[in-house]
Amino acid sequence: MKKGGLTLTIIFEAMSLNYGEGVGNISELKKLSREGYSLTYMSRQALRYELFKTLKNMFGMQDAPLTPTKEKGVIQFKEEANIKDYEEVDFFGYMKTLKGKGALTRSAVVKFSPAISLEPYYNDLEFGSNKNFADRSNSDPNIFQLEQHYSLYTYTVTIDLDRLGKDENENIELDKKTRIERAQKILEALKVMNREIKGRIENLNPIFVIGGIYPVKNPFFLNRVKICLDSSTKRFKINTELINSVLNISINGISIKDYTHIGLLKGYWENEKEFENAKDINTFFKDIKEGVQEFYESA
Repeated sequence: MKKGGLTLTIIFEAMSLNYGEGVGNISELKKLSREGYSLTYMSRQALRYELFKTLKNMFGMQDAPLTPTKEKGVIQFKEEANIKDYEEVDFFGYMKTLKGKGALTRSAVVKFSPAISLEPYYNDLEFGSNKNFADRSNSDPNIFQLEQHYSLYTYTVTIDLDRLGKDENENIELDKKTRIERAQKILEALKVMNREIKGRIENLNPIFVIGGIYPVKNPFFLNRVKICLDSSTKRFKINTELINSVLNISINGISIKDYTHIGLLKGYWENEKEFENAKDINTFFKDIKEGVQEFYESA
């Protein structure tokens, strides 16, 4: 099969997506430093969890069976968990420790970057307590504090289309129809993902997405999507100069632009008219799904 990589870089809007260990009664967001600012992020493991949770809810996919190894206590997929019977193993890879054979590994076909905030964190803190329960039980309330950050976030997801549905370790290769269906289900789930956290539900649906199916596996738009706030309208703008610079890159004489699609939520972005060929979000994913079908049928 020809080589092929699908990559999408997505922006969504949400609040306080991933907490770390915390100190005392303070729940701390996961953060990193950049250019003198603190940025919050949602880990790639959390994104993987939310994707598969959405796939299970939408399409009834089943969890692959797990077993801890006795020697190291590491949780792994059971030996019988294969890519044919369990999409989870196909999508996210595995390491299986087999007696007398050592370890078999298959790297993930679906890979995420962390979802990193595009706006700095300014130490917003929520103070709370269980006052209602305390009053009802005539006891003292328990005080807690939560770090809160409402922001735009961006992440990149890649899918190795030529490896999806194929496991050389176990000599399994699924038919084209199954591979098309699995890839298209992932795209459908990415369009409507959400996250439940701290009693809230957060919308991870894309409000901007750029990417496509490329002959070279590369996350072209990872860390290349930047935003700024228009001071007069108080609406966000996307840095089109940076995106156009990436679009001008060529592969064997063919411009990245020829492979790239852009989708956005109409009415959200101040400068959406600068994206002449942009589609609405639903049309974007429809076209990418058609591209997936064409990729496998022409292989």
